Amino acid sequence: MDLSRQNSIILSITILTTFASFVKSSLPQGLQTLNISSEITTDPNITASFATDFGNLFNCTPGAVFFPSSPKDIATLIRFSYTSTTPFHISQRGLGHSAYGQTLVPDGILIDMSSLDRTNYNRINVTSNGPIPYADVGAEQIWIDVLNATLKHDLMPRLLTDYLSLTVGGTLSNAGLSGRAFMHGPQISNVYELDVITGTGEIVTCSKESNPDLFYAVLGGLGQFGVITRARIALEPAQKRVRWLELFYTDIKVLTSDEEKLISTGNSLSGIVDYLEGEVLFNVTQGLLTGSFNFSNSDVEKIVKLASENSGPIYLLNVVLFYNDTTATSVDQKVELLLKELHYTSGFAFSYDLPLFNFLNRLSFRVAATSSVAQCPWLVMLVPKSKVLEFGSKVYRGILNGFKGGRFFLLYPLNRAMWDDEMSAVTPNEEVFYRADFLWTSEAANETKSIAKKNKQIQNICEKYNFGCKEYLPHFTNQIAWQKQFGEKWEKFVSRKMKYDPKALLSPGQRIFTTLGIN
Repeated sequence: MDLSRQNSIILSITILTTFASFVKSSLPQGLQTLNISSEITTDPNITASFATDFGNLFNCTPGAVFFPSSPKDIATLIRFSYTSTTPFHISQRGLGHSAYGQTLVPDGILIDMSSLDRTNYNRINVTSNGPIPYADVGAEQIWIDVLNATLKHDLMPRLLTDYLSLTVGGTLSNAGLSGRAFMHGPQISNVYELDVITGTGEIVTCSKESNPDLFYAVLGGLGQFGVITRARIALEPAQKRVRWLELFYTDIKVLTSDEEKLISTGNSLSGIVDYLEGEVLFNVTQGLLTGSFNFSNSDVEKIVKLASENSGPIYLLNVVLFYNDTTATSVDQKVELLLKELHYTSGFAFSYDLPLFNFLNRLSFRVAATSSVAQCPWLVMLVPKSKVLEFGSKVYRGILNGFKGGRFFLLYPLNRAMWDDEMSAVTPNEEVFYRADFLWTSEAANETKSIAKKNKQIQNICEKYNFGCKEYLPHFTNQIAWQKQFGEKWEKFVSRKMKYDPKALLSPGQRIFTTLGIN
């Protein structure tokens, strides 16, 4: 082991052993004397409402909840902890859409970032009259509100997640992916500037040109290096409508071949598609298709029959083209070319036209209904292109053979060239890799345990056969697993932690630099 690597490990172990005992059952004295206008409460009725997150898998009550009225007050709170003789952990939370307790903070202080939106006006500001349009938005802002604000200027963010009721700071702390990421990269590749409060309480404006190390650290940094309070988001002209094609496949090899052709350059289909996502469908029944898709009754019968005749899952490719009324003829021509050159199952191509906003916001009611009642033990793997067929064979036709669930198993490719290696986010080491989502929902404890077992089997398959996968929205319980996840980026990750959050105050729920557990 070289000396630099050894020192990095020693530093990280020091963080573990020195600061694991930060959080006490009672909060440090002096908080009530802070010169801030923000509210902080230990009322158990309020703290209990922040004790779980979207996944509904963990319950962990914070010692206090902080409702900031300004970024300056957040900095004051963090600086107080950093300079205190008994520092305490701090975690930031938007709308709580993380899973596995990753934004929870046992007995520490949880910052309710949404409070900034309630106490500050003009937290979304669109600049449309310059050479490069952008929006300055508070990190607590929800993407649906950002979209609505930009559409007033006939603009939209280059990259939006499929579900829009997520906060800007939350998605930028991970990556932010959707079916447009193959052409623009993740959301973290479409940010010009950030305001960040570090683990020492310093307020820093950063970009590729100014304080670039912090800028890149925070993007995909899982909240480990600072609290994002503002982001400058890249915008592009917004079209008015979309043409949505739903194409069915029975062979994963044919599906992935078509997907890769659509995201590559230098062929007849290059640049035609604005959005691309594949889905893996198990146990296709009339109940699954009715209400979830736009199919007619006769179409539903055809698709169910196709699935019943297939020995495994079937696959659905969503291909979307954006257009204005003046370009409708051009879209017709592009669709004709797509249907001619793609290799979907004959007779199983379906097409719809709808307003752009309706398409972008299509998941709003589904996710909201799911998260309120179910447990969501989600797993998202990033799979190298060279291993995706073997992955499909061992997982979709192996571990999940005979699975009786339904939708929300995604499989679509991304171009690594659209990611910046300086960012904290990690990807497989191939130029094309696939996002494979297992977006489970469960309403029973025994079912959740069964799903957790399947997740572990999928992870073990990737490990056993050396697929070179990475996890997106990762969750690990020990530092060795985190070290493997970050791979060659681990030393830089540790170095940045020591630089920007040397006392490991921030985001303990990720359990990267603390042994503090969540029950």
